[in-house]
Order: sequence, then C-alpha cells, then structure tokens
Amino acid sequence: MSRILQANIFRLRKSRLFRWTVILTAMVTAVVVLLDSSSMGARIADYELENIALSGAPFVQMIIAAVIVLFLGTDHSHKTIRNKLIVGSRRGEIYSANVLTGMVIGCAINAAWLVGGLSGVPALGFWDMEPDKAFMYIGMSFVCTVSLCSIAALFGMMIRSRSAAIVAAFAALFVLLAGASMSEQRLSNNKEELSGHIVDDELVFEIAENPDYVDGPMRAAFELALNANPMGISTMLSNKELGNRDYSNPTVGLVGAAFVTIFVSSLGAAMFGRRDLT
Repeated sequence: MSRILQANIFRLRKSRLFRWTVILTAMVTAVVVLLDSSSMGARIADYELENIALSGAPFVQMIIAAVIVLFLGTDHSHKTIRNKLIVGSRRGEIYSANVLTGMVIGCAINAAWLVGGLSGVPALGFWDMEPDKAFMYIGMSFVCTVSLCSIAALFGMMIRSRSAAIVAAFAALFVLLAGASMSEQRLSNNKEELSGHIVDDELVFEIAENPDYVDGPMRAAFELALNANPMGISTMLSNKELGNRDYSNPTVGLVGAAFVTIFVSSLGAAMFGRRDLT
C-alpha cells in the first residue's frame, strides 16, 4: 500500500486542481475575513475573529468533497486502477491508499482555510477563546474533515463518472446537513416555555412544559445523530456552538466521527472488492 500511496502523493503534488484549490481557499477566506473586518467600522471591538473565520465550515467541506471526487475519478478515466491490479496490487490496498490520499487532500484544504482566516488578526487580534478550547476547535475541524473524506472517497471510488460522483456526494452531504439541522432544531427546544391565555378578559402568562422538547433515549439519539455527523460538527463549528451547548459534546463527536470513518471506509473497501472493473 505504501507504494500506491507514494504514487498518489506524487501525482497529488503535480495536480493543478489540488494546488489551486489550496491557494484559492486561503485567498478567498482571507478576502472574506478582511472585507467583514473592514465593514465593521467603529463596532469592530464587539466582534471576535473566530466568529468570522469559522463561518464557512460547511462550505469548505463541500469543496473538499468535490476535489477528492475529481482527483480519485482520474483513476477510472485513465484506467489506473486496472493497471495497479495487473501489477499485483490488491483491491484493499488500492482503496485504503486512495482514502488516505483523500484525507491528505482534505486536511491540506482545511489547513489553508484556517490559515486564511488569520488575515483578520491585525484588525481583530487572535481568537478570543482559551487556548485549550481553540485547540479543540482546530482539532475537531480536522476530525470532521477526515470523517467527510472517507465519505467522499467512497463516491469517488465507486462511481466511474466524475460528474455523477460529485452529484451523489453533494446529495449525501445535503442529506447529512439537513439531518444535522433537524437534530439541532429538536435539541434546541427548551424544556419549558412561556405560554399566554386569556382569563377574565386579561392575558395571563404562565410557564408550561414544551411539547416539542425531547428527553430521555430520544434526546440521546438526536445528540448522537448531531455530534457524529461530520456536517453537524462543521455546522456547530461555523456557529461557534461546539462545546457551548448542552447537546454539543466534542467527545461524542470525536468517537462518532471515528466510527463513521472506520465504518464507511470498511464498507467502501468491501464494495470495491466486489466491484466489476472491466
């Protein structure tokens, strides 16, 4: 597998798509942060750099997925996979090497995004959070990226048409994003709510139980669905809610993302092992 991975990295270093995506991600992020900073004017002291720099997390994940699918798709168009099999490489080695290559792509683009966000330091200063929390946010951004890379690699390896693979990958990401949004909406409901009703021609308010509040095993299921979802993690990163809400648990997110990565990679390897490559 090491030889296949080395060959992939060598090809990656020559890829214009990869290089320009890394450069443009950093540049566009820097421009967005600078423009947002300059538009604040006298109110700039009320803002924090991380609120702006982290706001595009879900969009960055979609870019990463597209680049991985396009890069791995050349193995189909150039018959590279068949050539690797002819020289004696195993399907599992090919799939594993390609997944790891996808993770390299994702982590590089994610790093470029974080570096681009530092362009606002002269105006806003560094992140206004404790160092351990900042490290947690940065670490979870890479954890989220790695988990998503395994999903993108699955589509890039199983669908020959690159355009069809991108459409399928984006559809999957939108489903995950919708699921994360639904889970967060259900979890954000308060246990009690203020309700009003008329008594003797007067409006009376009282605190009552919220029927939309979820508790018990159902709440645990929604929390798991949100924290283990790479798009859910990226959404909480973007909104700076990671670890700041009672339903946001970085530890569950870490374990859940690791499980998703292993499960999707194992599933993809099993499917690729039976795939007709003729």
